[in-house]
Amino acid sequence: MIELSLLTLLNFVGENFCEYRDTGHDNYKSLLLAYSDASHEYGPLEVKRVIEDSENFKVAAVAIAAVKCPNHIME
Repeated sequence: MIELSLLTLLNFVGENFCEYRDTGHDNYKSLLLAYSDASHEYGPLEVKRVIEDSENFKVAAVAIAAVKCPNHIME
């Protein structure tokens, strides 16, 4: 199995976040659902490891979301 990277995780979460926002969920619920999906896909320990080991996580996460669905981030 390929080791999960921050970029892979954030791209996966970003895509799902936008889909949940498109269905009408608020930012917080969409984010939680998207990370839940990532934990299911990659395993909760891998997701946790990437988050714990990452620097500038917030900046990277906001950048990915802003690119994938700027209409929801700029609200």
